[in-house]
Amino acid sequence: MSQLSDFCRSLSVSAAAHNIRYLVVAKGGTDWAAQVIDAFAPFYVNPLFCGEPISADTDAIPFKKAKHWLGRECQMLTVNGHNGLDAQALGALSGTVVGGGILLLLLPTEWFEKSGSNFTQRLSLLLQQPEVMMLEPGLPLPALPIDELAKADSGVETASLLPFGTLTACQASAVDAIRRVVTGHRKRPLVLTADRGRGKSASLGLAAASLLAERNIHIVVTAPSFVASQTVFRHAAEQFGVPFSNQKFLELGKGSIAFIAPDALLSEKPAADLVMVDEAAAIPAPVLNALLKNYGRLVFSSTVHGYEGTGRGFAVKFRQQLDDVMPQWRAFEMKQAIRWADNDPLEKWVFNALLLDAETAASGLDPSTAHCECIDKAELLRSNNLLSSLFGLLINAHYQTSPADLVNLLDDDCLHIWVYRNGDNVLACCLIVDEGGFSPELAEQIQLGVRRPRGHLLAQSLAAHLGISEAATQRSGRILRIAVHPEFQQQGIGQRLLSAVRFWSQGRYDFLGTSFGYVTELLYFWQRAGYQPVRLGLHKDASSGYPSLLCVQPIGELSQQWFAKARVLFARGLTANACEAFRDMATDEFRPLLVESLSSEVTPAALPNEWVEHQLSLYCQGGLGYELVLPALQQYLYQRLAQTGSLSEGVTLNLAVAKVIQRKTWQDIVHQFQLTGRKQAEQALRDFVSADFQTHSIARSE
Repeated sequence: MSQLSDFCRSLSVSAAAHNIRYLVVAKGGTDWAAQVIDAFAPFYVNPLFCGEPISADTDAIPFKKAKHWLGRECQMLTVNGHNGLDAQALGALSGTVVGGGILLLLLPTEWFEKSGSNFTQRLSLLLQQPEVMMLEPGLPLPALPIDELAKADSGVETASLLPFGTLTACQASAVDAIRRVVTGHRKRPLVLTADRGRGKSASLGLAAASLLAERNIHIVVTAPSFVASQTVFRHAAEQFGVPFSNQKFLELGKGSIAFIAPDALLSEKPAADLVMVDEAAAIPAPVLNALLKNYGRLVFSSTVHGYEGTGRGFAVKFRQQLDDVMPQWRAFEMKQAIRWADNDPLEKWVFNALLLDAETAASGLDPSTAHCECIDKAELLRSNNLLSSLFGLLINAHYQTSPADLVNLLDDDCLHIWVYRNGDNVLACCLIVDEGGFSPELAEQIQLGVRRPRGHLLAQSLAAHLGISEAATQRSGRILRIAVHPEFQQQGIGQRLLSAVRFWSQGRYDFLGTSFGYVTELLYFWQRAGYQPVRLGLHKDASSGYPSLLCVQPIGELSQQWFAKARVLFARGLTANACEAFRDMATDEFRPLLVESLSSEVTPAALPNEWVEHQLSLYCQGGLGYELVLPALQQYLYQRLAQTGSLSEGVTLNLAVAKVIQRKTWQDIVHQFQLTGRKQAEQALRDFVSADFQTHSIARSE
């Protein structure tokens, strides 16, 4: 047996004995990487390879599909970084490695010498830590980290001593807490949180099994996806010796357990004795609030530090809502690891490298001595305390803060970071990204929906949804995030930070803008800072559960020229779509927007003809959609109908009147005119307008 093979055997034996996982780096060329893989292969039966395959017979998954492997397990995970390293995939898949396994990272020698990426430099330094097993051709093999082994404690106790099939005392307590939601009083929901590897989803399954064994009850499980909750069903089925093959409904014991997607759960409102909401932080807040109103016995579970987002911010915000609705709610956090030992070397390194456990600063915070500053990325690289404080604040404020955001913070030259700070302690932050500056030709293609360059959400939305190409050619700054430490909110710090950003933006941008899930409180916040709404999304955002509201603050004279037009189009769009696209919107949410749009601007009785001409021209060419061009469509059709005899009567004219004037639903239009569906109906309307507009524009008809 070669020295390398002997080392791999010893490492696997050590990892298995202590139920820990190692991070191993194969530093060198692809030939060396292949040798290391072959040396480890005999000791692990369940391998997984992610990234570009290093040989024709390598069974690999691409980085972009890494999330599909969440919830699965492997003993040996190989991540190929020879063609670039994906932080998102690394964070996601590291949690699939079970205790006793390894994560093998393949990196070329030159990767460690690159200086162009701050994130790579940070990772390179962290890979020099003693708990990382660095394997290089021609160099001595590393020794096992004895100190880390001494700290490791599997925590797994004798199964026969614990109830419900649990593996630790912590898990047994979690199962008992879940059971009490059913056995105790109503209106006392449980919020269950845990880091990865603590057996959170398994605990839900074990608790469900124990309840089904005792009672004739129906349990509903909901989650962002069924894949996310399969662990719950698998553990419940195993307790009854029932084979599990991804069934969404199981009859177990005296009752049943079923998976129902969150939207279906709200629309169908099925009866349930217990509702388990797994990965609740990934479900929009309005959905969670609706579940609280519809069901009396609920368990909300969430991963505290996840690969694609965190439950920490969720826990803070959701607890405030629970205090108002069900003040007798309870919380339980699972801290003891199950799938690997406490002080696991791999978990420690991944959490540190990707800042998955970053927290907001707890001390050294004094608003009276803090100051606003645009910080340099090099300073973030030098100061881990500053980086951790900043990232912890973002994690606390927004569920979807992820390892990809960490990479952008360190490497994206178009991203600017403003902070309100005491030394390395961050009280508030604001992230701004450069957008726009497109050529007139590209801006026109964006306007017509022909091109969709990556990013540039603000510039593209104004061009594609409002028909304002100038917004794409001008320079803009989009505020991605703004976050204030929870202990210092409602003190004007956010406004102070936005004021500093506006002053800094003069001469740099033509306008500033932002987009957020619309709630009235946020509208008022941005209005105080000088931002005004110009577009409301037609559909609810998948992550926030609210329609997106786009707000703009002009900086220079160039943006003032189109901003007034955007405000008028916004006001007319709200009134035109009030009984259709925005019909189901809560009145107390719709009314403030409507009042704001009508009272803050002098809205003309009719749109200028050149605006209507421009909007309809884009519509006829395939740009803009029905809802976006509706005010112009209405004005055009009314004016054309007033010109007696100039419109040829026929089916398409009736269709246009039925939809644009009578505002019948698309379903009614399809039925009335015997069409195949909404797509054909929309095209028929577009074809009618296009044919008529070519010969009877408003300007020519006057």
